[in-house]
Amino acid sequence: MLEARALSKGYATGLWRSSVTPVFSDVSLHLVPGKTLGLVGPSGCGKSTLARVLLRLIPPDQGSLWFDGREITHLSGKSLLFFRRRVQFLSQHPHTFFNPAYTMRHSLLEALRLLGDMQGDTSDSPTFRRQNPPLEPLLEHMKLRPTLLARYPHQLSGGELQRLALCRALLPQPQVLILDEATSMLDVSVQAQILHLLKDLQVQRQLAYLFISHDHEVVRWMSDEVLSMSSTGNASSVVLR
Repeated sequence: MLEARALSKGYATGLWRSSVTPVFSDVSLHLVPGKTLGLVGPSGCGKSTLARVLLRLIPPDQGSLWFDGREITHLSGKSLLFFRRRVQFLSQHPHTFFNPAYTMRHSLLEALRLLGDMQGDTSDSPTFRRQNPPLEPLLEHMKLRPTLLARYPHQLSGGELQRLALCRALLPQPQVLILDEATSMLDVSVQAQILHLLKDLQVQRQLAYLFISHDHEVVRWMSDEVLSMSSTGNASSVVLR
């Protein structure tokens, strides 16, 4: 489904940005429906940079990215819209997914409108409502009260925000979720709830997960297969564990 082939990434450094500091090199992985690929490694080894490359937020220096058998390494703009809908992201900072000036309902529907390329239709338009699912059934599945949709981000707990961020990611009906330390900032009890919810959703929707964390125990519990990201020389690479 989502495949990385021999990816490498580095950043320009130095006074004139004339040298390159490698972050990771020759990374290959493959995400498949209904399975979780875990990725562990110490802070600073390049896990989040790899996630950004896989999401096509930044380009790789070398290697290629494939989605559903189609190379997407050099696609941009509307050519990537199908990928943006089908591959979604959840991080340890759910508040960054929501505008503090908007209610949660507005934020969720606005994100869906943009991903759907509704050509100017507002989230209140009949066209939008016909083409997209209502929020309430998804909230019920997440064990969230519909009244939360009228609140603003600062009025919600961390667990509620993370569940709503997960709702936001699920609304476009993705096939892949990239989860970068998605539960690391939550209390242990709330973390367990989110992890069980993710497992249930994967079974129901046959989602492919890349689960990134520094917590080896959580990664082992979540994952069907685990990759370890570690430094080899000047850059990081991944090895199967």
